Amino acid sequence: MKKKIIIAIVSVLVSVCVIIGGNVIFHQMSRNNSNDRNNENSGVARQTSSVTERDISFTSDGKNIYGRALIPQSDGRIPTVIFSHGFGGNYEQESTLQEAIATAGIAVYAFDFAGGSGYSPSQSEGETTDMSVLTESRNLRDALSMIRNQDFVDTNNIFLMGASQGGVVTSLTASNDDIQSLIRGVVLLYPAFSLINDAHERFSSENAIPNTYNLMGIEVGKRYFTDVWNIDIFSEISKYRGPVAIFHGTADNLVPLSYSQRAEQAFPHATLTQVPDGGHGFSTSIQTSIAPQIISFITTNRK
Repeated sequence: MKKKIIIAIVSVLVSVCVIIGGNVIFHQMSRNNSNDRNNENSGVARQTSSVTERDISFTSDGKNIYGRALIPQSDGRIPTVIFSHGFGGNYEQESTLQEAIATAGIAVYAFDFAGGSGYSPSQSEGETTDMSVLTESRNLRDALSMIRNQDFVDTNNIFLMGASQGGVVTSLTASNDDIQSLIRGVVLLYPAFSLINDAHERFSSENAIPNTYNLMGIEVGKRYFTDVWNIDIFSEISKYRGPVAIFHGTADNLVPLSYSQRAEQAFPHATLTQVPDGGHGFSTSIQTSIAPQIISFITTNRK
């Protein structure tokens, strides 16, 4: 009996040591990753089945920007999607969709905008009071410049994908002549093209905009509104001449579907997919259901 008790105690202690040891390893990895993220293009990699997860940071407007790449196994360079998250989000937004795309053999790079997170934790520098669509466009430009120098990227086949406010940022960035030649297409998920009208509805004039403002629970600065005050969004996005795939939920109660319907007409080459019962932010099941269409869009439009 005593022998059995001793064996049981030893077993428990071994189990506890394994668990504690696992935690030590995990936290050590977290510390190492945190340190690496302070260095541009840190390149910390983690293998998950056929996809490698790599931390890649860069500098934009003097701020360190954290990002993560999902890189499928390949003998050569591969098509790559740069994902831009929405207002208050972070690089993990629409993670099911990101993973599905990567599993299909297409790399995905997602990053935290400077000051762009709020509902979700951010690993990038920057304050929400300094963030706007235009500062995020600067971040996206710098992300594109950085990703073109990565060893896994087929620079002839880079696509931009953005959700909500990230969709607006993606569209405006893609519409610039110097960017158009660098990308093959654009994917938009419930793009928030309503945000400019929303600014005008909140304030009677540009002079009436306060220095800070609580927008849906996040404190933003005056420039969040002033930077877009005079933008004619549909005129601007019409300058992008490449293919565009738009996905917008029929049950979106934050950004009406009508904005994406108008965007479909504004872009010279756009297709809108109305997602039944989709809200502002796609569920795991919706992400899974639209993934094949997005993958097909990329493979069809690649060189």
